[in-house]
Amino acid sequence: MVDFFRGRKWDLVGLRNLWFAISLLIIIPGLFFWVTQGLNYGIDFTGGGLVTYQFAEPVRAGQETAALARVRGAVDKAGVQGQIQLAGTAARTDQLLVRTRVEPKAGQDADSVLSQQRASMRPALEAAFPGITEVAGEMVSPVVSEELIKNAIWSVVAGCVFILFWIRLRYLTFQWSGTALIALVHDVLVLIGVFAMTRKEVNSPFVAAALTVVGYSVHDTIVIFDRIRENLRLRKGNTFAETANISLLETMPRSVNTVLTTELVLVSLFLFGGVSLRDFAFAMMVGITVGAYSSIFNAAQLLVVLKNREGRKMALKRAPGRPMREVAGRAPVRQPRSLKPVAQAPAQAPSAASEEAEDEEEGAEAAVVQERDAAPGPRRKLKAGRKRKRRF
Repeated sequence: MVDFFRGRKWDLVGLRNLWFAISLLIIIPGLFFWVTQGLNYGIDFTGGGLVTYQFAEPVRAGQETAALARVRGAVDKAGVQGQIQLAGTAARTDQLLVRTRVEPKAGQDADSVLSQQRASMRPALEAAFPGITEVAGEMVSPVVSEELIKNAIWSVVAGCVFILFWIRLRYLTFQWSGTALIALVHDVLVLIGVFAMTRKEVNSPFVAAALTVVGYSVHDTIVIFDRIRENLRLRKGNTFAETANISLLETMPRSVNTVLTTELVLVSLFLFGGVSLRDFAFAMMVGITVGAYSSIFNAAQLLVVLKNREGRKMALKRAPGRPMREVAGRAPVRQPRSLKPVAQAPAQAPSAASEEAEDEEEGAEAAVVQERDAAPGPRRKLKAGRKRKRRF
């Protein structure tokens, strides 16, 4: 694996505001086009016509791509928007299915529009494939109905909730799972925004690509989070931001190499896979690139922001000058009870016997002081023992 990032001194975490700004510059225009112009829904969502043709000679093995290109040229020449597909048996590919988009205008119905499309496609296809005949033509309902769309949305929401709680169980706080979920939403919004701006067709392959991108993004984010958690145990002297930056530099070779190898395959599908796979390959290229970007430059950076905020709150709680509200909430400190004054006996005049007793006491105190000064060792040991107790 090629490693251009390990050991570098790049401060990726310090530039997190720049990475957030780049994401917003992509999401905001996409949301604007989505709200103002909507998405270009395909036949799977809107329904249309289905016209079946029979080839005079079956398409040979290995010639499918060339045959689909000739069909696409003929359909475009007739001015019809639709999806094309070769069909037949396992041994013979001798049928052509054309799903057309039917958009009735004022004073027209769907059947009349489909009849016009069939009349315009017939001579163009006969010129490209001599002997081709039309077998059937009928209106079909949307494959992806409104109920299926609602079920798909609820399925995605339920999947995100399960991801949220699963990451919560692995990392013990909602900070990790929340940032991963925000990265998922970022990827989906960018993908939808790009399709809204480019007017690419949103169909069943787009839904499959979006779900694939969600799974890919979560996987990449978990790899980065695992490395951060591992380095938190190994590098206890660093701050969380420093540990996250080191972890990103250590995992970036894996992320970049995975994206590059996947993108090479997707570019090949986009260029040589035919028209039917072009939109799917485009969605996958955009989604996988954005998924890797969000895992490195959004999920991990948001986690650093939350951890820094948590650290500041803990520092304020531990600071000596805390707010008076916090101090007032504590239990009141008990004041020591006042002691009653003890009645003192009246002073008496000193006698000779008392003077002799005082002299003897002063001599005894002097002897104790001399013994203490002569043997400082035990006292030093006593002080050292007190210090050790105080330390532990």
